[in-house]
Amino acid sequence: MKNKIGCILLVNLLLTGECLGDQTAAVAPALPLYEYGIIGLAAGIPHYRGSDEYETYVFPLPYFVYRGEIIKADREGVRGIFWNYGKFEMDISLSGNPPSGDNEAREGMPDLEAMGEIGPALNYYFYQHGDRDALFLQANLRGAFAIDFDGGLDVSHEGWISTVSLTYKDSELFKEHSIRFHLSGGFQFADAGMHSYFYEVAPEHATPERRQYEAEGGYSGLYLAGSIVKELTPRLWVGGYGRWMNIEGAVFEDSPLVRTRNNAIVGAMLVWKLGESAALEKVEIR
Repeated sequence: MKNKIGCILLVNLLLTGECLGDQTAAVAPALPLYEYGIIGLAAGIPHYRGSDEYETYVFPLPYFVYRGEIIKADREGVRGIFWNYGKFEMDISLSGNPPSGDNEAREGMPDLEAMGEIGPALNYYFYQHGDRDALFLQANLRGAFAIDFDGGLDVSHEGWISTVSLTYKDSELFKEHSIRFHLSGGFQFADAGMHSYFYEVAPEHATPERRQYEAEGGYSGLYLAGSIVKELTPRLWVGGYGRWMNIEGAVFEDSPLVRTRNNAIVGAMLVWKLGESAALEKVEIR
């Protein structure tokens, strides 16, 4: 069960024009108000940033996309658009981490449970053309909650995470090949509670090879990510995604639990759309 929940959270974690030019006079492509189907994912991900041990996940999941004016549900999670003015928009940011497996660096220490993150996000759109083409800056603040299913549901608040990121989505550049992609990158910060969950070594867990360590809040590292999706048929798509994370200069860099400064996530996906609405989304251009 823990792995299943972790896999669902992984979808939120992992899951995009022509040169921008003057396209505001063009009509953004209308898309179905909602669509649903099955997505198969495979990925190798680190137990935590700074770990040199990885876990491989292969799993199918249902997927649902909803493009309402107020509520949206897509690969970025379920979002409520609380406020927008001009190029600014405030919504909900979701993310998470799957549970880690047995980890040599953490031997004898508590397991790392699946973690969910939720909080407000402020977006500034430099450019938006419909649902699949945009360039925007996001600043968010999320509360992080560890989720334990051993002996029943146990949810505990572990700390706060903030990310400042730039995202580019494109479906026009390789439109004739039915390919769309996204690129993003950003910097992450977290409080002492969040860093302690992953990197602190309490006195009772210290060993001759693993010294006691107390984590503090501050800079957590940076990341670069991207994905590409190829439409084989109107109902069948394949894609790949990747994410590189670097913790050089992070406040926890000297933790004895850190075994590497760089981590990479590489994965593949297969999407089978089973159905969609006859109604189309409202076109949005900024």
